[in-house]
Formats: sequence, structure tokens, C-alpha cells
Amino acid sequence: MRAAAGILRLAAWPSSRALRRTRVLSLAALHGTVDIDRDDRGIPWIRAGDERDLHVGVGVAMAYDRLWQMDVLRRRATGRLAEVFGARAAGSDVLARTLAFERAAHQSEALLSPPARANLAAFAHGVDTAVRRMRRRGQLPPEFHLLRYRPGPWSVGDSLAIVKQLGFHLGRNLQQEVFRSRLLAERPEFVRSFLAPKYPPGGSVTIRADAPAGPAARRGDTALLSAGGAAHLADLFAGRQGSGSNAWAVSAARSATGFAALANDPHILFTQPSLWYQLGLDLDGERAYGVTVPGVPGLVIGANPDLAWGVTNSTIDTQDLAVGERPDPTGEPRWSQTSVVRVRGGTGISVRASGGTGYVDLPGPDGAEVEPVVLYWSGLHPSTEAESCQRMWRARDYPAFRETLRGFGVPVLNLVVATRDGTVALRAAGIVPRRDRREGLAPADAAEVAARWRTTLGFDELPEIVDPPAGFVVSANHQILPDGVAPHLGSDWGGPYRADRIEELLTATPTARPDDFGAWQMDLRNGRAQRILPTLLKALDEHPPESPLAVFGHQSLATWDGRDDADQAAPLVFGALARVLTERWITGRLGAAVADAMTDVTLHVDHLVMDADARRRLGETEELPVVVADALTEAARRLADRFGDDPAGWRYGRSNRIADQHPLAAVSDTLRSLYGSPPTPVSGGGQSVCLMYPDRDGQVVEGAPWRFVVEFGPSGSTRIRDVLRHGSSGHPLSPHYADQTPAHAEGRLYEVRLDSPPEVRSRLTLAPRAPG
Repeated sequence: MRAAAGILRLAAWPSSRALRRTRVLSLAALHGTVDIDRDDRGIPWIRAGDERDLHVGVGVAMAYDRLWQMDVLRRRATGRLAEVFGARAAGSDVLARTLAFERAAHQSEALLSPPARANLAAFAHGVDTAVRRMRRRGQLPPEFHLLRYRPGPWSVGDSLAIVKQLGFHLGRNLQQEVFRSRLLAERPEFVRSFLAPKYPPGGSVTIRADAPAGPAARRGDTALLSAGGAAHLADLFAGRQGSGSNAWAVSAARSATGFAALANDPHILFTQPSLWYQLGLDLDGERAYGVTVPGVPGLVIGANPDLAWGVTNSTIDTQDLAVGERPDPTGEPRWSQTSVVRVRGGTGISVRASGGTGYVDLPGPDGAEVEPVVLYWSGLHPSTEAESCQRMWRARDYPAFRETLRGFGVPVLNLVVATRDGTVALRAAGIVPRRDRREGLAPADAAEVAARWRTTLGFDELPEIVDPPAGFVVSANHQILPDGVAPHLGSDWGGPYRADRIEELLTATPTARPDDFGAWQMDLRNGRAQRILPTLLKALDEHPPESPLAVFGHQSLATWDGRDDADQAAPLVFGALARVLTERWITGRLGAAVADAMTDVTLHVDHLVMDADARRRLGETEELPVVVADALTEAARRLADRFGDDPAGWRYGRSNRIADQHPLAAVSDTLRSLYGSPPTPVSGGGQSVCLMYPDRDGQVVEGAPWRFVVEFGPSGSTRIRDVLRHGSSGHPLSPHYADQTPAHAEGRLYEVRLDSPPEVRSRLTLAPRAPG
């Protein structure tokens, strides 16, 4: 690994140092000068007098900071990871080719307005300009040297394909349909218990409305897959995990400053560097600040002096599996394409993809005779969300912002908005099928699914609320509309626990202070425990456990303040108890393979805790006090095996640790020391506002790498505060590779001002190249 360390030294070009060395860079195709200023966090602020020039500057800055990450993201979207990583990435490539992300991107490119496409082309020109310069100076990011390859030219389609791929992986219903297909095929005796979602009664709803009491979600029409076909689908889409987020906004009347305010902490997988990229924009005096995704110009989330917006995953149902032969209406176009996944050090894999309008055909298991299966998904319709990212940051009031969303397709998002004039709003945007009944719980007959996708909801039919009487809006991946209120958007929602807590905080604070929002983003109250722990404690009081370790667990839960604090034992005990109950009621009945496919297992277990009839239907023969005492005894035994026999030393933080690493960190100790971060104990949990979502091994893999708070004020002042775990640069030797991590861990936010330029630590000026 000495050679690897040497390559890193040769390639060491922290962006701030490089920009101090180079003051001016001449480029073709510029109309005027572009300044790329770096603040004390290394965040680029791009200033230009021409929109296309601005996007050239964004491309240059982003390439210097995140080029290798950009390349990995486009390879993942276009099915070319195995060319670099070999056979271990081949499955991802086959899926990307099968789902035809690149084809969908090219179809969307044709819908872009000429200015929007020109901006994307200008961005690509900026990226390629930076790459050429880095290659000449031997300054390509070290990952290219270590993996012995070079980046190819950037294209408009690359940016669009990244959006499509990320949009697909934010969809949640597909995983639920895969689970339910296995349930129907392999464990039909438990369909009554586990087919329908279990959203808690009384849980928060995003948009309250007067509505008749709607019927509970029913099974609807389903098409039975064979056990082999259902298992193959589970393998095909294994490892996908939809992300959530928190966002809320308060009106002027609810704010201590007398102006509207907004907070957003979007949840994604923890990676190093983060998927978010901080960026400031200044187009002839129009200023904005926020984040985007590497490879995608514009802003996904952000604020200007008059308007701020945040996003959450809506979790609206935008994916459907169809089983059987599709009807073939006359004239409906179909397509097919064959490509080869090149595998480094291995044999290429031929992939045939096919489909039609809004759907792709899914392959069956090799050599097996199974029913044909088709996937319908919003992202297979052409759309212009990349254009929205170019336009949202320039909107100065809510009606103008709303109009920028009309072409939005994927991911289907809830956008939370606050404006200087006091408006607060929530607006869903994206392509959503028109569901006339409670459809989409499980795979259905091809003809039925085709019919529901024949038309999609119009933009003005999507959920929206402006200036609600409560004076605030909250979005946290929970149910959007009450049961029985049209349109029907699906049946699978994230749990209401984070939304319940945010509403509780807002209701208890009639006028929120400027610092409240940042503190609430770090709130540790476990909403799940708040709902089910009283029932569990009542059961334990009726039938106390006898082992000393379980007695300690009982006492810790009885005195727990309900906070997922790293220094307490109680959240560790609560999590272990919930896992044992899950194994008893779900894994033990469905088997590990089927149970692992269930994504709403938390809500099902909570329903079983709260509902004695549900436990009886499941076949539970013991009364709840006996079940909980036995489960706590087993949970305490497991904790002792892992953390020692003295429970005084048990701490939640010994299990709850962030393990965000660079893809190369697992290759060697040398690279791990450069690219990886040691697992760090953290507070927060899967059901707290300060979300820290663990994988099956207990390591925290998802949360809020970026936190964002905006407060409007008088005379054009807009106070923005944010923090990004790790930092702006993707280069491991840059001073901005991890400089924001301590503040992120402590819940501190940095201040950003839009009413004055940032303090410039370094500047690169792009100048038009003289003719000849």
C-alpha cells in the first residue's frame, strides 16, 4: 500500500490550495467572466452575469470538489460500475440496464426547454474543462489513479440519468409489493395479519381535511406469483431502502421574529463524501444558497432572500408490479434494446431490456418458467425535474415557485415552502397514477395495472395546502391525506412518529424562537416508545421478569425519559426488546427470507403490541405480560453477551454508531485511514426527529447529513444556517473533507448571509478566451 499512499501524495490538490495558485482560467464559449469564490468552509459561490456562464462555473467547481463521486453516480445510473469495480458491481449494472435509466434520461432530455438544455450543456462543458486541466497537471482525484482509469466526457444525459436512478431508489412501494408477493406465494396463512398496512390510529396526517370515514385498506385485486417468481423479485431488488426527511415551516404569526421560517433535514444514506453538495449562486445579483446532488446543476433545496424551500420523500405510491400477459392495444409502441455489461477482469454480461410507455419488462430467473412480470414507474415517463432545479431558486413568491414544478416527474416529493411575505405551503410534485380504488398493495393483473396507469393525476390535483389555520405545515414521510379523501395516493406510509413529535413541539411553542428549529432537529424523543412503551410497561408490571439482567432492563425502561440518548441504557434495552418481539411474531412465522423483505415491520410489531385481537389472529397463545417478560429476558441475555454481564456499563452509544465510509475504505488499512471514518457513537434513533436509522447489524446507515434552517427578517435580511456532515470536498487530503463533522455531531449550525458576499478565502476567475 506504499504505492497507494504515494499516488495520494502526487494527487493531493485540496481545492482551496489549487484555487490560490490559479487566479484566472481562460475558457471558450463564455460570454463574460465567472468568479468562483470559496468561503471558509470551501463552499463555492458562483457569480456570473449570464445564466449559461453560471452553469459553466458550477461545472468547474463541482468537478474540482466531487469528480470521482460524480463519475460513480453516473456509472451507477447507466450500468457501468462493473467496468471499474468488477464482478461485485455487475448486479447493480444489470438492474440499471434492465430499468433503462439512461433511455428514460434521453427521453426526458427531449422535453427540456432550449434554455434548460443549454444550461445543462454548459455545466457539462465546465466539468470537461476542469477534467482536462486536472489531467494536464496530474491532479485527477486519487481514486482514478488507484483504480487505474480515466473519466470520460460529461453529457446532458449523465445528469438526467443520475436523477432517474436516485428517484427510483426513493420509491418505497415496490419493496412492499415484493414482500406481499412472497407473503401470498409462500405464507398465505398469514395474509390476514400482514398484507394490509398498519398505520397507527390517530397518527398525524399531513393535510387535514373534513372527510367521511374511509374504509380500511383492503386487499383489492391481486395476481398470484409463483414462489420462485416472488423470490426472484426479492433478489432482483434486494438492498433497496427508501429515505425519509423532516421539513416544517411556520407562519409569521407563529414565529418570535414576526417572519416566516423553515427547517429541513433530508435523510439519506450516510456516505463519505455526502450525497449533498453545498452551493451558492449569484446571477447578476440574484443570490441563492442550498444543496444539490453531484452531477446535477441548480439547487434541489435552498433559499433566496424572499423564498425558502425544503423537500421530503412523499412516499406516494408510484411503482406497480403487473403479472401476466399485458393487453396489447393497437398502436401502442414497444421498445427493446440489448447491451453488454463489461466486467473488469471478467466476462461481459448481455442484458436485454424492453418495455413500453411507462413500464419495463422484468426478467425471470434463469432457466425457470415463470409468469411475465412488468414494472410501472413514474420515472419511465419523460419529465423535466432537472429544469425545475434550475428555476426554483429564482422564484421570489409561492405562485412563481409553484409554476416551476409543473414538469416535475421523479422523485415524487413534498416541497415545504416559506416566503418573506409570510406564506407557508406544502406542495406535492411528480408523476402519480390515477388510482380509482385502493390499489397497489400487491402485484396485480397486467390489464388492471395498465388501466390505472393510462392516465396520471394532473398537476393541480396533487396535494397542496397554503397558509393552513394552524399556522404551520409539517412533512415527515407520514400519511398525506386522511382516509377517504381523494385522490387516493397509496396505502404505504412511513410511521407518524416523527411528525407527531414535530407537531407536539410546534403546538407547545406558540411563537418559535430562531434557535428552536435547530434544537428540534436534534430532538431525541423516541416516538415509537411514546406510543407502545406504556403498554409494554403495564405488561411487565403484571408479570415481572425474574433474571437480574431483565430486572435491570425493566427498571431502566420504567425510569426512561424516552430519549434516544447515547449515554443511556434504556434505548439499548428498548431496541433489543423490540427485536426479540419482531423475531417471535414476524420472523418466526414468516421465515427469515420473507420477513427480511418486509419494510414496515415496525408498524406491524407496534400494532401487535397494541391490539390483542391482532395477536390472537396471528396465533399467539400466550398473554402479552408473559410474552413481554420472556422477550425482555432474552433481550437482556443478548445484551450481556455483547456488552458484558454488568448492565451498569450498557450504553446505547456502544451500539448506535454511524459507519459512513468511502467505497475504497474497505480495500486496505491504508485507504481506510484516508477515506474512512471510525464508527462514532451518536444519539438519535429510527423513530426520533434526530433520525439515526440502523441496518440489521445495528450500525447507523441513514440520517440527515445536512441540516438547514432559514429565518426571514426585515429589510431583505435572510438568515440561513446549515451544516453538512464531512464537508464540501471529496478529496481525502483537502482541509474541507471532514471539517464540518464536529459541528454536525454537536448539532451546531454555521451561518450563511445572502445580503452580503461571503468572506472570500480563494477565488478562481473564468475568463472568455480571446478569438485565435
